[in-house]
Amino acid sequence: MSLLREALPDFSWWRSVDAQREAVAGFTGALLVVPQAITFAYLAGVAPEYGLYCAVFVGFLASFFGNSPMVGGPNTAVSILLGLTVLPFAGRGSPLYTEFVLVLSLMVGLIQIGIWLLRGAAVFRYFSPAAITGIKVGVGVWLITSALEGALGLSPLEAQFFYEKFYIVLFSWQDLVNPYAATISGVTIAAGLLLKRRWPRSYIIGAVLIGSLVGGLIYGLLGPVLSQLELLGHVTLQALPLNVPRLGPQHWLFLEQTVPHAIAIAVLGLAQSLVISRDLKASVVGNLDLHKEVFAQGISSALSPFFSTFAGSGSFNRTSVAVEMGAHTPLAGMIAAGAVVLIAWVLGPLLTWLPMPVIAGVMALVGIGMIQGNEIRPLQHRVEGAVFLITLLSVMFLGLEFGILVAVVASVGFFVVSVSRVKLSVSRDGDEERIIVTGNLFYASLDPLAKHLQSDPSARTVLDLRRVPYCDAAAQDMIKAIQAQRARHGGQLEIAPRA
Repeated sequence: MSLLREALPDFSWWRSVDAQREAVAGFTGALLVVPQAITFAYLAGVAPEYGLYCAVFVGFLASFFGNSPMVGGPNTAVSILLGLTVLPFAGRGSPLYTEFVLVLSLMVGLIQIGIWLLRGAAVFRYFSPAAITGIKVGVGVWLITSALEGALGLSPLEAQFFYEKFYIVLFSWQDLVNPYAATISGVTIAAGLLLKRRWPRSYIIGAVLIGSLVGGLIYGLLGPVLSQLELLGHVTLQALPLNVPRLGPQHWLFLEQTVPHAIAIAVLGLAQSLVISRDLKASVVGNLDLHKEVFAQGISSALSPFFSTFAGSGSFNRTSVAVEMGAHTPLAGMIAAGAVVLIAWVLGPLLTWLPMPVIAGVMALVGIGMIQGNEIRPLQHRVEGAVFLITLLSVMFLGLEFGILVAVVASVGFFVVSVSRVKLSVSRDGDEERIIVTGNLFYASLDPLAKHLQSDPSARTVLDLRRVPYCDAAAQDMIKAIQAQRARHGGQLEIAPRA
């Protein structure tokens, strides 16, 4: 019955909704998501309308089945991973490429639903915030690197590591760089960074407008031949883009070979959504059901290919905007989805003339936005800093999929190290020693206590375990062994009675 309750939409929030605030928050989020949706479609390697469909249908379904003001839709890391996974199997932009993106999104959604059935939301409690920050910063670096070709008007650069692209540009810029593209993207990035100080939640809109104005002037004055500028082109939008994903032999073969990638995308998408949900549960919606949010993300991704779009996830920045504008319920996300349709329909003719260097500039701005100093500075603790650094370097040099695996392993390691810390407070009363133990006593945390107790077999010691929440069989055996050793050498080890 609980699974059915989580799977069905819950409108109990309707009685306390402030429709005006939710509408303002939803429309503001829609304005923000339009340029991002086009950018993320570019990252995934599909036509721009697929990104808009993702903002509409994935965003609506995630809010419809969820129970929080989290705003879903196209996501940076998920889009990048989809593109990187499909690229070795089909030419970017080809019909087969698009079909592979859609069937991969279907598999991602089904994996997420499987995680929901296995009650996987509980596992994500152990996903270290330091690892999440490492992934975000690594994705930010990848995003800035991915924007380099479009920002400078270059042909795709082949490089094994991200820094090699900067090396190539630095030493061959006179022959490679289109100065007009570089000017447009530079103006877009500079405008975004300046506007961010004043309007930190809507600066991308202003950056797109300013960059597009400069690009339009250059394109109008010089023409397409001299400027060599690439435009977004016609965006074909359908009112209801229904689609049945193709599952022929080559599609099944593709899915068989990309199962690890699909699992990585599913886990990363849920990890980001649940990080947002945990924050909302603590600050906005106290009765938020994390399992329900897992199902909402899974079903929205699984249904995405049936609406001609790709898998998404919760959005950090769009959710922050919605909450700051007063959103407290899923209504804001549903209104945002509907508003995207209206905005895209009104702006459709203008989007045709959007210079691609502006899109590249937005990609760079999003990447810069993911590198937050206020999230990195607190990671000065030795263990948390190590988890962050290991995850970041893995993402940057070994790829996003491997980086996520490292993040999971590092998070578990961080948890084990944390619970393995045992504090010993030693005091003396004459010939008797008293030790107050604080922490969990199990096989991985016994060494400090065992070493201290074994140092003097003839001592008399009272062991206070009232601050030990967990004591496993290995710890109990160790205490019994030392008690026997003390008895042989004239010493004593007693356990203080619990109050």
